[in-house]
Amino acid sequence: MNDNNNPKDNNAKYANNPPLPTLPAATAPNTKNTTPPPGVNGSAYITLASLDDGTTVKAQYNPKELQIDKNVPWSKVNQANQSQAAQGGQGIHLEFTGAEGRTMSIEMLFDGYETNTSIVPQVKALEWLTSVLQPDAQQEALRRPHRCVAVWGNDISFRCVINSLQTKYTMFSSSGTPLRATCTVKLMEADVVSISKGK
Repeated sequence: MNDNNNPKDNNAKYANNPPLPTLPAATAPNTKNTTPPPGVNGSAYITLASLDDGTTVKAQYNPKELQIDKNVPWSKVNQANQSQAAQGGQGIHLEFTGAEGRTMSIEMLFDGYETNTSIVPQVKALEWLTSVLQPDAQQEALRRPHRCVAVWGNDISFRCVINSLQTKYTMFSSSGTPLRATCTVKLMEADVVSISKGK
């Protein structure tokens, strides 16, 4: 895990689609595919990694189950339905309103009880993934939180952003050091990210 809280400088041309990070003794993969950062692909434990600076957080234990949701948005065309009803027609007219990405909620458990080790660094790393990359950057596209990749094994992998993070500390040492925590992370699939320009 990268505990460095200072993100690397990003080239403006990669603002909306940054390259996958280059880690030691590895070559950056093709940025057009969904290949996770080196060392993350095929992870035995569910892992979140930043596609902007390579910060990686791996759960110590896998969740018992994983639910991935995919919404397909449809809406009723009321005028058409009313017209069909008036003419004695059958069926309901639905209109497709646009594609949506997948969403996933995962629980990441961190436990330092047996070694009497604080789990704060792992929690801070997750919080770092939700923080703005470069608040004072000249490029607007860098004034946003990290774009990430979620990986579990060889088959579950998708690029995403963190929609919400909830941390529950469940055990402390006698001195008050957090030794165990469960982080609930809600993810939204995203291939390209930007910041709102407002109205």
